[in-house]
Amino acid sequence: MNPAEFERRMQEGIRLEQSLRWTEAEAHYADLLRETGSMSPTELADARLRHANALLQLRRFDDAQREFDAALEAAKASHDSLVLGRAFLGAGVYAASRGDVTRGEEFLLAALDAFHGVHGTEGLGGEGWALLNLAATYGRTKRLDLAFLTFDKARERLFRLDNWAGVATAWELQAQLRERLGDADRAAEDYHEAMTFYAKQGMPEKVEQLRERLGGRRVV
Repeated sequence: MNPAEFERRMQEGIRLEQSLRWTEAEAHYADLLRETGSMSPTELADARLRHANALLQLRRFDDAQREFDAALEAAKASHDSLVLGRAFLGAGVYAASRGDVTRGEEFLLAALDAFHGVHGTEGLGGEGWALLNLAATYGRTKRLDLAFLTFDKARERLFRLDNWAGVATAWELQAQLRERLGDADRAAEDYHEAMTFYAKQGMPEKVEQLRERLGGRRVV
């Protein structure tokens, strides 16, 4: 498989993810990974990470953990800081989602460090995604001032790149934190911000998902 074909198939999978078609996305990446022999370590790490995330969304936790572990091994073999940062990020999100907040934070800080050494937009974008997940982790451990400050830092980086999906995700995770704190009004404001940026990214399924969560009020 040549690099152009690999990238085309990865983009197909990402479009399925953005449409919240997680079962189809998982099957798509599983099919892609049947051709591991023709992939570089970087391609293999990226494909395994996307597959692992789809498995996580489908709550196939044991399968997701195995795939995140395999992605991390492939990333180490790539000797690429950007790829390694992505793998640390995926492992951190998984660990935190399963209640291992300490290990999740360690992975996310390692991701942030790896991305910090990458020049250009990809490193900056990686920092933004690492920061927004760190912010959510800080919120889970009641370090609230640090959580809200880190959400701001994440949005600042992602906004500079026109990464509207990232900006929207930061607003959505912040809204979830406000909900847990019992601040329904400000949670709704943050969800509205998230919907605006999901719409800007061209993700109507996410907009509708959040609209339903807010009781069907149309805000974008």
